Amino acid sequence: MQLNEAQQAAIRHVDGPMLVIAGPGSGKTLVITERTRMLIDEGHAREDEILVITFTKAAAGEMKNRFLKLSNTETCRVNFGTFHSVFFTILRHAYRYTADNIIRDDIKYQFMKNIIHHMQLDYEDEKEFIGELFSEISLVKGSRMDLSNYYSITCPADIFKIIYREYEKTLQRNRLIDFDDMMIQCHQLFSEREDILKLWQNKFKYIL
Repeated sequence: MQLNEAQQAAIRHVDGPMLVIAGPGSGKTLVITERTRMLIDEGHAREDEILVITFTKAAAGEMKNRFLKLSNTETCRVNFGTFHSVFFTILRHAYRYTADNIIRDDIKYQFMKNIIHHMQLDYEDEKEFIGELFSEISLVKGSRMDLSNYYSITCPADIFKIIYREYEKTLQRNRLIDFDDMMIQCHQLFSEREDILKLWQNKFKYIL
């Protein structure tokens, strides 16, 4: 495929941060895989010093397969993954987590079901109500918002705060984390442990 001038500039960039804005079908995957190969071939980084992050497992797999095909090899040490898989890798090293510490959807639903049944709340559709609660919990967690400043649209504010805290306590009692916790705990870890932050900063010379 013929690369245009902007794509070539993105591929060839070496020093310092770079932001590329590109729409669907504009060759983002091609540029990232070509850039990864350039960084390795020209000696800017070893394979294991490059981290390539995307949003979904499927996209990460496609990116890796494209790179393997481009490099005409069957294996590589470039780190391809989703944001959450990268977060979990960091937490696994820090806290000895395993896959068993990630809460399954069915268990997560059951925890919430037990909480709202115990509180004897009034709602029309249980599944819909639980889904809305989890959406709001994720919003609070993802925004790292102070719970006292959040007002729920699903149920009264005081009730939501109780549900939120009970859900968090249930996770902690069972040493389980959800996907939002992966981000939050990584942020806390890096904020509180400069030595661990430095370790990961030194591990990756390039993050794409």
